[in-house]
Amino acid sequence: MGIIDRKMLRALGLTALTLSLPASAFASGPAFPGASGYGASATGWRGGELVTVTNLNDDGAGSLRACVERQGPRICIFRISGTIILAAPLMARSDLYIAGQTAPGYGIQLRMRDATHGPLIIKNASDVVARFLKLRPGPGSEESPAIDALTVENASRLYLGNLSMMFASDETFNIHVSGGEAVDITLADSILAYSLDNSNHPEGKHSKGALICSDEGKMNECGRISLLRNIFAHHRDRNPDIKATSAGPVEVINNIFYDPISQFGEFYDLIGETRIAYIGNVAIAGPSTSARAGAAVELFDWTDGNPISVWAEGNEARSCKEEREIAIIDPAMADFQTSTRFALTVDPMPVGWLMERIPATAGDALPDRRHRDELDKKVLGDLANCRGHVIDSPEDVGGWTDIGGFEPDPDRDGDLLPDEWEAATEGLDPDRKDDPWADPDGDGMTTVETWLAALAGDE
Repeated sequence: MGIIDRKMLRALGLTALTLSLPASAFASGPAFPGASGYGASATGWRGGELVTVTNLNDDGAGSLRACVERQGPRICIFRISGTIILAAPLMARSDLYIAGQTAPGYGIQLRMRDATHGPLIIKNASDVVARFLKLRPGPGSEESPAIDALTVENASRLYLGNLSMMFASDETFNIHVSGGEAVDITLADSILAYSLDNSNHPEGKHSKGALICSDEGKMNECGRISLLRNIFAHHRDRNPDIKATSAGPVEVINNIFYDPISQFGEFYDLIGETRIAYIGNVAIAGPSTSARAGAAVELFDWTDGNPISVWAEGNEARSCKEEREIAIIDPAMADFQTSTRFALTVDPMPVGWLMERIPATAGDALPDRRHRDELDKKVLGDLANCRGHVIDSPEDVGGWTDIGGFEPDPDRDGDLLPDEWEAATEGLDPDRKDDPWADPDGDGMTTVETWLAALAGDE
């Protein structure tokens, strides 16, 4: 049943049904205008409940946890800004849109209170969108091998965009499979920076960027994953670390990789057939980078029977601090570079555009520059001026940002749509509680989706 059918129901006086239609009634189209990559179909939240986040508590009524961990299609709408300090991770359930763009002021920052995991875990779930958040756990008070900024495990149809991820002592971003499947996932327009090196990981120095398709157990499937338009900065290695299986390829398109210590990209054949498109990226050696990091991509053909290939095109690799040659593909493994192409989910930008365009939109930054805080500005300044370094502690870069103290936009009718926006939108009224899932202008987008897209600057 599509949107046109909802209009028919309203005409028949069955308005109440429009709030209880199954999520499948709203499944057409991408998650939002401009959503791209393999995870663009994360739409199971459509037609669901609008749940308000009204406080910065770890749990209880009005908390982010109360929205993220409940069941059923829903959108988390923020009426508060500031830092949420968590004693345990938020465990995201299916059919969820965390709409960080609705937070006033400088947005929402998540950090941990002496926990052994990161702030957000998406496990055994599907159809999850998380946008415009600051995920910055910090080290726990004891050794832990599992403090990521964001962890995905056995999940599918995920769109993760405009995130600022820092202060992780394991991977900053991890996609994991444990006797299951992780497919159809996009990480886009995000900043992954300042992972903690000599911190609390039991293996010692462990500043890591992204680990794609780590695994345990058997019968794992991992693939159809997009890394698009992200900035990686100040990680020892794993920029990124990728494995895959015959579930599908991994595409790494239009990313900036800056200032690793020992390695840029590391691609392995450890769990199955590994096909990677590495297109239009720039790898830049910086102040932390050692001579060990001699190529943008290193390949490791370690498992008999598991083919590995990389389609690399339109990339750039250089140093910002010295005259130095950096290969795109490690010459020792050049035979694994292929000219065989496969369909990409996006049209890549020319690599010459990246240094201007990607910093303007990456991370938790709305079109009016709200949410852009000092930590993200520092990363972008490091990138622009060939400065900064891999850190051991959040205090090395001034610690967490103080981002609270902003009031939400007025909403006198209580429908969660701001008065000013309703007054300027044909068919809506700030003094009348409007149906967020209606389509009063008939353009195929519901009212709440139009509002969320306007806040985010979606095309």
